[in-house]
Amino acid sequence: MVSTSSNTPLSHSPPTGIHLPVTGWERVLDAARNSRAPTTTKTYRTYLAAWAEHAERRGVAVRPAHPAAVAEWLTTMADEGKSISTLGVARAALAAAHREAGLEDPTTTELVRRVLSGLARESARSGKRPSQVKGLTADDLRRILARVHSPGPPQATPAVLRDVAMIQVMRDALLRRGEAAELVWADVSRASDGSGRLVIRHSKTDPEGRGAVAYLGAATMDALERIRPPDVSPEASVFAISGPYISVRIAALAEKAGLGKGYSGHSCRIGMAQDLAAEGYSLTQLMTAGRWANPAMPARYTRNEAAARNAVAQYYRQLSLFHKPGPAAEKPPVEQRLFGHDLSSAEAKGPSQNPPNEHAVEQGAAIPNHTALHLL
Repeated sequence: MVSTSSNTPLSHSPPTGIHLPVTGWERVLDAARNSRAPTTTKTYRTYLAAWAEHAERRGVAVRPAHPAAVAEWLTTMADEGKSISTLGVARAALAAAHREAGLEDPTTTELVRRVLSGLARESARSGKRPSQVKGLTADDLRRILARVHSPGPPQATPAVLRDVAMIQVMRDALLRRGEAAELVWADVSRASDGSGRLVIRHSKTDPEGRGAVAYLGAATMDALERIRPPDVSPEASVFAISGPYISVRIAALAEKAGLGKGYSGHSCRIGMAQDLAAEGYSLTQLMTAGRWANPAMPARYTRNEAAARNAVAQYYRQLSLFHKPGPAAEKPPVEQRLFGHDLSSAEAKGPSQNPPNEHAVEQGAAIPNHTALHLL
């Protein structure tokens, strides 16, 4: 009987016991390789090479790897300063290599799982936190535009205009750098109101290419028109630069605008998520706009903005309704933002017909429903 194990190795030759044409098996291997993004494959190869070098130094088998040797490799990398997320990728690379060879995965053992958990706890106790690039917010974009259009020597070179348009597109559509690098002019269309629509043919969370459509603001469409060559082919690349170089250009433009370091190809996506969260849009709406399949990442990116809307923040806003500053004091910005007018004008007209109970907060009474609606 021919074995039909789920651990059929992805070797260059067909499995023993079954007769397949060489060309047919090569096509199988091609399809299997395409199940993983090229960047992921490249990253896995880097970690597998590192594991092979470590195993050779220790005098242990590269494959199949012993769980104890894998655990020791992970602790060695942690002691060298590698982050927990890096260890997770290294583990995933080793696991994938064993599964594809039809071997038992050594990283699923209790020893390896507990070692990784212990290393994560050690990292947290030492004060280390996962690093995050800076979000390029609307305020940051305004500073970039001010720098580009500032008086003096011309700053708006063709390359800079391309970079500015790229940043605007990546913010509006919450694009990953790889998605931006793959855009062609056929993906962009203008609506009758001056805004635009952007077709995202496939992405990290859409490898099968179901596609998505994103909204582009009128200002972003104008920026694209400024860099669009006359009679350009619909299949021509919009920005004509690679994903890694997109990161370089965004970082350079941000630094020239005085924003400092810490910006990358992910900054536009993070910055727009932060802007949306600051305006009160829900985590579900953020996930839809950014095509996130899991809420963990957008929640992490916007945790500062979420804290500004949590129960404690709302509590202090409610208190401000009852403890208004005197005439000489400066009005809290939140009051002008919530109600859209100067509260001193309302005070000058005298008390309202239904004044709030001055002891409401002290007694723990609920805020009236109509007031709560203004606060949300």
